[in-house]
Amino acid sequence: MTTVGINEATIRKYIREQEKHDIAVDKLSVREFEDPFKGSK
Repeated sequence: MTTVGINEATIRKYIREQEKHDIAVDKLSVREFEDPFKGSK
């Protein structure tokens, strides 16, 4: 039972970190993240 609590806490922390990362990425120019292989020249 204890491992479940530890894993849950770890997962929650991971999700929080991912959300921070996603927010940081959103603040950057979208242009930088366009797929270079689309062939839009």
